Amino acid sequence: MENNISKFFYLTGLSIMIVWILFIGQSILLPIILGILTVYILLTASAAIARWPMMNYFPKFIHRLIVLLIFIFIVALISLMISNNIEHTLLQLPIYQTNLQIVFDKLTDSFGLNNLPSLNSIIENWWSNVNLQAFALRALGSISSVGSVLFMAALYAGFLFTETNNFKVKISKALGNDASQALEILSKVNNKIGVYLTIKTIINIILAFISFLIMWALGIDSAVFWAVMIGFLNYIPYVGSAIGVGFPVGLTLAQFGSLQWAFLALVLLMAVQTYVGNILEPRMIGKSVNLSSFVVLVALVFWTTIWGLPGAILSIPLTSVLVILLAENPSTRPLAIMFTSDGDL
Repeated sequence: MENNISKFFYLTGLSIMIVWILFIGQSILLPIILGILTVYILLTASAAIARWPMMNYFPKFIHRLIVLLIFIFIVALISLMISNNIEHTLLQLPIYQTNLQIVFDKLTDSFGLNNLPSLNSIIENWWSNVNLQAFALRALGSISSVGSVLFMAALYAGFLFTETNNFKVKISKALGNDASQALEILSKVNNKIGVYLTIKTIINIILAFISFLIMWALGIDSAVFWAVMIGFLNYIPYVGSAIGVGFPVGLTLAQFGSLQWAFLALVLLMAVQTYVGNILEPRMIGKSVNLSSFVVLVALVFWTTIWGLPGAILSIPLTSVLVILLAENPSTRPLAIMFTSDGDL
């Protein structure tokens, strides 16, 4: 009985300490973890390139070099696109504010709010305090801070990607006879996280491409940027797709000053999200993660509280790693089983 109580307090104290370290070490740990997870995608891409017939004539490091160069190009392209989008958005803000004022006036007329002087004065006072430029600067500042984290993650991923060949050898030499269990756990993590991240990334690219076609056809500003944002935010379970659609729909309203046009953008983009989320994603991902819906929700809240938006994106991979580690210990294996959707590990 005393041993169980001691173990309980020990585990509780250890958990609190780990959460505290994660919280205060966010600026250091977050880019490193993002970089490690990015390596899984790069390794899968490298393996895919190796299967091309023409690549049989080149050594393995050439395959990885090609993937690394493509990755650097994509990161540079996205960085340039974000910079250009910020500049364009700031230039268009006065037009957006004017169009939103037109929409606001139409709504007050439609609902007869102009006939209620007290209510109308409250609404006008609220609208006069809305500073779209200040809001945009705060939002773009947040995007820039996330961009700096992603830049460091890309830098770490590039260096880690070049060292993966020797990683298992170093573990074997470091742990000696105990290396077999560590390598087995590492293999399970690699399989589960690698499969999930690769398939999820492919799904998000498909989603981003279709979303781009819709926004381009509707004439929405910065369609490429918002398509990338939709694909990126789709890593967040449950709410990511809604957040991703909300930005371009709001932009459509500000750009055209038309509720009908914004509603059309909402319907088309949500139709794509519904198809991807309810049909395409279950077929492609299946039970590669196998986490309970409740656990996913709790993990989303927890990691978002600790690390914000990046934490929300990492919630499923990090929780999956936790389940694998819990399953390896006989005393915590029942807890790992409770975390799954069907009891299978």
